[in-house]
Amino acid sequence: MPDPAPTSPTWVSAPNPQLYSPRNLQRYRRLVVDKSHRLAWKLDNTELLDLYLRHVRERHLEVGPADLHFLNLTPAPTLAHLWHVDVLDINDAPLNTAREQLLGRAQTSLHKHDALVAPWPLAHQSVDSLACGNVLHCLLGNGFRAKATAIGEMARVLTDDGTAWGYTLLGAQDPAISPNLLARYLMYRYNRADNIFHNTGDRLTDLSRELDACFAEVRLWVMGCAAVWVARGPRR
Repeated sequence: MPDPAPTSPTWVSAPNPQLYSPRNLQRYRRLVVDKSHRLAWKLDNTELLDLYLRHVRERHLEVGPADLHFLNLTPAPTLAHLWHVDVLDINDAPLNTAREQLLGRAQTSLHKHDALVAPWPLAHQSVDSLACGNVLHCLLGNGFRAKATAIGEMARVLTDDGTAWGYTLLGAQDPAISPNLLARYLMYRYNRADNIFHNTGDRLTDLSRELDACFAEVRLWVMGCAAVWVARGPRR
């Protein structure tokens, strides 16, 4: 498969600079990782961090970095001049935050790009590890079939022996999860708000189908309100 040709920005999603502002990113760990993960979504942050500790490699891609919380807690897999981190997001503040926090730790390439638009501005088989956490439930579309482009691009840019992982909140009506009252309330509010959540139709069975279509080896499990996956063997 040839590398993608450079393209001018074409977006399906819309940036949300008010939500992903520098000020809000400074509060992201406290409000999202510490509180929402624990109280609403019932996510185990130790287990999520362990995915990074196990799988981050010398050429890494972070999709939708927010404040880069888990990558910041991950020791560099090699020397700073040998560790290359690509960061992809549609908003400016997360990209700028990633550049500041990775300064001196890694060589960084920033890509302002919509995850729903192919091709991503990365070469075919250009990264050895790829993380996509708390992203798919924010992408526009009713269900994972509408978000399949992002999963396909993960497979395209990953090397044959690379590892992709991530987690995404499933829709509150998915029988695979049992959200508490706080989780149901937040999902209801975030899906009704402008450009925050788009996960009402997201189902575990559909995510499994899309991942299996793009990767030969998929481990997918439920953690609280989220689906968590580790995928290898991108299908060409």
